[in-house]
Amino acid sequence: MMRRDKLVMAGLAIPSGIRNLLLAIALVDVIHRPSVMSMFAAESKRPLPTAKAVAPTLVTVTISPEARVKAAATEEGPRVLQQGEWTEFTLVIDNAAGITAPLSIESDQLMTSEIDRDRDHWLRLELQPPGPLTGDEKEIRTVRLFSRDAGLRTAVLNFNAGQGTQDLGFRSDVLLSFKIAK
Repeated sequence: MMRRDKLVMAGLAIPSGIRNLLLAIALVDVIHRPSVMSMFAAESKRPLPTAKAVAPTLVTVTISPEARVKAAATEEGPRVLQQGEWTEFTLVIDNAAGITAPLSIESDQLMTSEIDRDRDHWLRLELQPPGPLTGDEKEIRTVRLFSRDAGLRTAVLNFNAGQGTQDLGFRSDVLLSFKIAK
C-alpha cells in the first residue's frame, strides 16, 4: 500500500479524498483480484481477453526528409510461409517527410493473376490498410504474403511512394528469403 509520504515524494499533488480512493482501489485490486476476475469471466461465460499476437516485422521503410524511400529487412534468414495460405507480417514506416502518397511494393516475383503459371512468379502480396500514407512520422501497416509454390524461394521487394522517391543508392530494394512449407 502506498503511503502518503511516497505520494508527496513523487511530486504528486493529490487531494486527500482522491488519494484515499486510489489507495482503496489499489488495496481491493491486490486482495480481491482473483475473485473479481473470475466473477467477470463467469458472468460473461467466455475467457478473459488476451493480447493479440503481433505479426513479425518483415521490413522497416524509412522515408527521409528529402522524400527518399529506403527499406531494410529486419532479420536474417528465411521467413516461414505456408504454401497456399496467407501469412501476415508487420511493415514499419518511419515517415520523416510526412508523405501522404500511397506506398507501393513492387517485385518481379509477384503473380500477375491467380492463374499465372510463370515459374518466376510465385508470390502474391497485399498491403493493409490500402491507400495513401497518413503523413504521421511513424506508421504501422500489415503485409500479407501468399506463396503458390513450396520450398526455398527469394524475392526482391521494391518500395516507393511515387516517381522520384527511390533512394539514390538503390536502397529501396530488399532481398528476402522464404522457407515455404507444404
